[in-house]
Order: sequence, then structure tokens, then C-alpha cells
Amino acid sequence: MLLTSVFPSQDRSPGRSAAQLERGLAVGRAFLTVTGLIAIYIDPTEPARLREVTYGVLLGYAVYSLAVLAYVHTTTRVTSGHGQVLHGLDILWTSALTFVSEGPVSPFFLFFLFVVLAAAYRWGFRETAGTAVITIAVFLIETAIAATGPWNATWLASSGFELNRTILRVAYLLLTGVLLGYLAEQEKHARADLAAIADAARQPHVNLGLGGSATAVARALLSTFGAASVAVVVHDHETRRTLLWQLEGPADEAHGPRVRRLELDRLQEAAWLFQDPGRAWHAAPARNRGGAIVVRVTEPDVWRLKRDSLELPAAFLTARSFRTVTAVNMGLSGEWQARAYLFDVADRGGLERRLHFLEALAEHVTPALTNVFLLRRLRARAGAAERARVARELHDGAIQALFGIELKIEAMRRESHRTSGEIEADLADIQVLLRREVLSLRELMQALRPIELDSGEQLPDVLAGLVERFRRDTGISARFIAIGERIPLSPGKALEVVRIVQEALVNVRKHSQARNVLVRLTGENGTCRLVIEDDGRGFEFEGRLSARELDERYVGPAIIKERARLVGAELAVDSTPGAGARVEVTLGGDSHA
Repeated sequence: MLLTSVFPSQDRSPGRSAAQLERGLAVGRAFLTVTGLIAIYIDPTEPARLREVTYGVLLGYAVYSLAVLAYVHTTTRVTSGHGQVLHGLDILWTSALTFVSEGPVSPFFLFFLFVVLAAAYRWGFRETAGTAVITIAVFLIETAIAATGPWNATWLASSGFELNRTILRVAYLLLTGVLLGYLAEQEKHARADLAAIADAARQPHVNLGLGGSATAVARALLSTFGAASVAVVVHDHETRRTLLWQLEGPADEAHGPRVRRLELDRLQEAAWLFQDPGRAWHAAPARNRGGAIVVRVTEPDVWRLKRDSLELPAAFLTARSFRTVTAVNMGLSGEWQARAYLFDVADRGGLERRLHFLEALAEHVTPALTNVFLLRRLRARAGAAERARVARELHDGAIQALFGIELKIEAMRRESHRTSGEIEADLADIQVLLRREVLSLRELMQALRPIELDSGEQLPDVLAGLVERFRRDTGISARFIAIGERIPLSPGKALEVVRIVQEALVNVRKHSQARNVLVRLTGENGTCRLVIEDDGRGFEFEGRLSARELDERYVGPAIIKERARLVGAELAVDSTPGAGARVEVTLGGDSHA
């Protein structure tokens, strides 16, 4: 993806559409012409000469301004070409108005300033300065006609011609044009910088992972700064791994940059992540012959760059040939560290501006990369924890059961004198064990399988299917009831509710020896209440305990307690040993779900 250049050379700067520009100027033009018409109506002494013609021209300009205002607010499409045409017409209207209203001493000289201001609003320095030159030329032509031509008696009879006033007005126009053009150019550059920063900050994405996000940021830097190549080095403090992504500029634009990924050893890491003098710096090793080189470094809240010295590692200098290198540091203390190197960047915009912009870009990209990095770590930890849980389940369940079955079969093989009835009883026990482990493995597979849950509205249907599957697989009488209103839950909360029901049903099958189980979902007054109750053995305590009391006594279903805590739900467990148990989870709805 090509980003807007940080040092724009286009006529129109990014960030404003032509329609937005022309609508703003149309309001200003209409306000200026209508108020000007009102002003000369209130003050009958102005204009002093050609009053009827001046009124006519100004009225025509006001009508034209209102028509443009209506057009740009109703038309479906406004282009930059419309702006150029309107700008030319503004110059013609202003020239005609000042020409018929006392020329160089016209009270409508302010309209020239509007034309210059409109150029600055639309474009930048070059166009604004050009507009100022054109308006000065028009003004000088009118002045020459007024001073030397037959119009002298008409225009200057009452005021007289003053050379100093003419020079002053020309100076005003020129200085205004230069100042507004400079400010417009700076504002255009600032918008271009913000557009490039926003585009670069959008490059890191969770779905891309760390490698894809680092590559996307490198591509953004490559295109934004016009570098020959970019290298991004990332070090993970926890795993102590260091990865390097290198992008070489394309030979032609159609193929894009070539990407190379390397995992660095300790020596290579020291060559790329050496101690440097600041957040962002620039060096030109080709101008130095060995030893320490001079680098320019950014300092906080200081525009001018600091001079410092740095000795680049030999391995870094020999990794690739380059004339200049620009670097910026990123990362989160104690978690990860990264450095981006830009080799042979385009020499435009000035070194100070390039380095400060690179520092600002890195500051905005760092949080996005941090999110990707931390999510990657959380996913890795969650995956490891889930694999450990599956391994534990298999070891404590299926593997132990299969080992027991193997021992039974081995005993049956050795005891050849056993009767057919005894063998049949052992085979029945083996069948029960196999069926139990098949159910355990099926439950494990269900827990690992992702649940399609796009919204909380699907929760009752998902729970109904889950309970029905449990009934078919286990033979335990199980029912699901949904009562009351449907409480809006976010997909995350709804998923945790499903996982709680899964875990409760697994506990019922494994431990409770229940014959009946009821799952009830109730919605009332913005509150969702989930109840799972059975007629089995119950827990090792009697009575009703809250989540806090369960933790204090180290009793109750641990996984259900943890999942309830994750969604901020209230948990209570009722137990009657030998008569059954009741698990109750209460949580509030989400207005935005």
C-alpha cells in the first residue's frame, strides 16, 4: 500500500475534498458580497463615482455568489476543476468591481484579499503567490489607467492620486500573498504528515500477526520515505528471540518490495540492536573513513538536531552497502524492543523534518504493534495452557482407562480356566469403560471446537442444542428451559455462559451420578440468570455458598468459578449431599450488544 508522501508535491493536499473546500469558500464569498452590498447601501457616500454601475456589478457578484453557494451544496459532484474555474471568475469579478469603483482607491480593495485567501485555502504557496502576483498586476494596470488615461477625471477627481498609497497597497497584497501561501503550505504538509501517520498506524493488524504487521509497517516506511530498503528488528524479552524483516525496494512498481525474514543469533542481535544515541537518528557512514561517525539525533521538545558520535558494528556495516542510514526505536519496556532502519532515504523535506516526522510516526505505530505483540503472547500462553489441559485430561482420563482395559484383557488372556460368565462380565466392564472414555473424548472435542455465536440472541438455541446432545450421548434425562425476555448479551459473555453449561454438564456426568438434570435460562429486568440443577450426589458441603465463600473453603467447581469471574457474574452453589446440587449464575445484559 502506497501512503501519502510525507513531503507532498501535489497541488491538492490530502485530507480535504474539493466539495468541502468549495462549500467553505462559497459561504465566505456570499457573506462578503452580500455584506458589501449592505454596507454601501447604508453609507450613500460610497462609491462616489459610477454609483449605478458599481451597484450593478456588486449586485451581480452577490447573485453569482449565492448561486455558487446553492450549487455546491446541492450538486452531487464537485471536482478540483470547479475550484480553478471559480477562482478565475473571482479574479474577474474583483477586477471589474474595483475598475468601476474608483480604481486604485476603491473601497472594495478587500475583495482582492479574499481572492488571495481563497488560493491559500485551496492550494499552497506556489498558487497563492501566483494569485497575489496576478492581483497586483490587475491593480497596477488599473492604477496606470487611472493616473494617465481619460478616466482620470472620473476616478480621481475627488481623491487625487497618491503614489505612496499605491505602493503601500501593492506591498500589502504581496506580503499577504507570501504569508498566506507559506501558512497554507505548512498546513498542507501538516495534513500530509497526519495522513501518513494515520495510514501507517493502521498497518499493524491482529489478523496479520507479528510478522505480517512488522512487514506492513516496513512497507509503509519504504513508500513514505522513498527508502532503498527497510529493516525492522524485533526482540522479545520473554522468549529472548530476535527476528529481522528486510524489505528491498522494487526494481519496478508492479512487483512490490522483496521481503526476507531471519531469526538472529546473539552475535547478529548485537550487530543490529547495538546501543544508539537516541530515539531517532541519522548517519552517513560513507562520508567517514572508519572509527566513530557523526550522527544527528532528535531530542525531546527540541527542533534542532543534536550532534553525537556513534561507532557502528562492523557486522552491521557489512550486512548491506548503503550511503546513509536513518533509524528509529520502538517498543514497550520489559516486553519488547524494536528498531527500524531506513537505508538511503530520499533527500527531500530537510533532515530535521524527516527525523521528527519519523519519530512521531513511530510513536503512533508503537501502540498498535504492542497490541499485536501482546495478543500474540496471550494467544501463545492460552494455547499452551489449553494443550496442557488437554494433555492432563488425556493422561488422567483416556490413557488411564486404556491402561486399565489393557490390564483386564491381559488378565483374561492369562486366566484360561475362567468361565464364560466371568469373561462376559469382564467384557461388560470393559465396554462400560470404553463407552465412558468415548464420552469423555467427545466432550473434550466439543470443548475444543469453536462455537459459532455472533450475538447473545443465539444463546438459547445454542444451549438447547448442547443439552439435547448431552441427553443423547449420556442417557441422562436432561431438559433446557428458556423463560422470560431475551437479555442482550455481548458475544463474549454469551460464549462464557455456553462454556459454563458445558463444564457443568461434564461434572454431572463424571461425578454426580445424577439421573436428571435441568438447565434453565431466565431473563428479567435486564438480568440474565442461568441455573443448572441435578439430583445427584451433590458437593461435599451442605447449604448455599457464594463465590467468595467457595474460594475461602476451597470447594466448588473451579473452572465455573473462573469463567463467572471473567464475565463479572455472581455465582452461588446450593448443595445437599446425596440429594443433588444447584449452580446459579447471574449477570447483567449489555446495552450495546
